[in-house]
Amino acid sequence: MRDQLAEQLLAKVMGWKSPEEFVRDGIPLQAMATYKYDEYQQFSPGMRFVESLAQWLEQFDTIAQRKTALAFVRERLIFISSAEMNHLVSISYPDHIRPLLLSKAAAEAGLPKWHLAKVASSLEYRLRKRKCLFLGLSDGSHTDVFRRSNPQLNNEQVRQSHELTKDRIDDLREDLKKDLKKLLGREATEEECVFRSVVLLDDFSASGVSYIRKKEDGAMGGKVGRFLNSLHDATNSLSGLFVKANLEIILVLYMGTQRAETVLRENLNESCAKCGQEAHVLVVQPFPEAHRVVAGMLPDFDALIESHYDDANESTSTELGGTNLKYGFAGGALPLVLSHNTPNNAIGLLWAEGSNMRPLFPRVTRHKDS
Repeated sequence: MRDQLAEQLLAKVMGWKSPEEFVRDGIPLQAMATYKYDEYQQFSPGMRFVESLAQWLEQFDTIAQRKTALAFVRERLIFISSAEMNHLVSISYPDHIRPLLLSKAAAEAGLPKWHLAKVASSLEYRLRKRKCLFLGLSDGSHTDVFRRSNPQLNNEQVRQSHELTKDRIDDLREDLKKDLKKLLGREATEEECVFRSVVLLDDFSASGVSYIRKKEDGAMGGKVGRFLNSLHDATNSLSGLFVKANLEIILVLYMGTQRAETVLRENLNESCAKCGQEAHVLVVQPFPEAHRVVAGMLPDFDALIESHYDDANESTSTELGGTNLKYGFAGGALPLVLSHNTPNNAIGLLWAEGSNMRPLFPRVTRHKDS
């Protein structure tokens, strides 16, 4: 009954008078809602996509404006479902991380890297695999899915957060020591009981700014920058968990823009090079630059963005992007929605709310000014 009422509301808002108009325009939307959009996790209880769409379209004054907005949803919107994200998570290790570890192990074992079976069975590879620590950077890292998808990894070497307590660090070293004894056939030395690689996992980045950026004093900020600072701090117990020389820092994004990949690679390389560390940025699914909806691409939609913007969504955190949020944080201009939340790099009209705008996909904001 609620779905039927939502469909009637949508037809009223769009001015559809005949069944043929709803079949042509409404049925495809209902199909996509059932297939993907209804699973969006930030809808209020009982809310579904078609109802949210009708209320979103109603904020625009004319039928022509509503048709422009609806055309954007039908033709430009990219929605990543839970199943699609889980697939990216599941292939990140076998398709991206494991080949890197195999290549390193092959060089150490003196084996041609194309002899995969020999390399994979070598002690060098088994040691490298066990001495690799996987840490989530946010709730979007999906470490539970990552762990289940890779049973060949020890559960203890995949952690939900990169912020580790001293007790957790001690436990990680103790577990590593036990496993190294099995692999080496002897007690491992204290120098051997350290990780050689750390893999930092997250779901998406469009700008790279929140991960690692150079601050005014020259130090690196962002959550990856702060993690690296902890590694370099001898008073921090985290620094003793990893090898001192040639530590490999591997940042893995399940999805990312070309812009983010470039920024992250440049800043990560710069930070790691100073400390003799090796940096890698791996993006499982690149987001094509051609899919961004920048200003001037859709003039009629640009007019809606301008007329319905509310700067109340801006904060000291969003100022780091250097732009307002009309086209998203740091001018991301993304027509993108993830099933668990909408990136703030997406076009503001999709997710922001205020006295002058209603969101289609409400967003949970991680950083708010007090």
